[in-house]
Amino acid sequence: MLLLGLALSPGISATAEKIKEHNLTIRMQDNNGYNFKFEKLVTLEQLEEVNNSVNEFIILANDVIDEQSPDGSGVSDTEWEKIQNKVYLVVDVLASIIGKEFPVEETKQFVSSVLGTLLKFRYTLRQPLISIGIGITWIPFYDYETMIGRLIKPVFIHHILGFSATFKLNPFKLGFPSVSYGLHRVRTFFFNGLLIDFSNIGYDRILGPQILIGYGLFTGFA
Repeated sequence: MLLLGLALSPGISATAEKIKEHNLTIRMQDNNGYNFKFEKLVTLEQLEEVNNSVNEFIILANDVIDEQSPDGSGVSDTEWEKIQNKVYLVVDVLASIIGKEFPVEETKQFVSSVLGTLLKFRYTLRQPLISIGIGITWIPFYDYETMIGRLIKPVFIHHILGFSATFKLNPFKLGFPSVSYGLHRVRTFFFNGLLIDFSNIGYDRILGPQILIGYGLFTGFA
């Protein structure tokens, strides 16, 4: 599966070369006051830079859930710290593309708070979620522009290769994160947090880096 992910990079580039403009979309909305949105046309080289940083994250995720890792297929505190640092590197790459107006430190603080919630198991109905990989993101209701979209804020991701972690709403499994790796789908509703993708609204989409970090309801993997 890891080899599949690495093999996808040339395929993504080949697809992207046929598309003259690559639309990078970054959204942040959460209850702590972070609220921004960036949309920028990026070059193929910039797309590859983000893609490479996401691939590095995927390789790390593969290592931390390997049965031969220190905590087996689980994720230890030390491994969560490595995951957080890799996410920070992705944020730095995005900041270099967007420019000085991108709130780097605020974004990193938010990422740290979400991962801290996963580590400390401090959550109620709002499930912490981290999902990073190569795939396609679909946001129904035209990018929250309709009343229904703004109300339920649904997000669906199809990772060809990725890593996702959240908590199941199961009172008998509190404290045990649910982790998915490889080919999987992610769904969440009433989402607040950081969303980064390279897709356009509708059906004109390219396979590329997808990042979702924040809190949602009825979050699950398939």
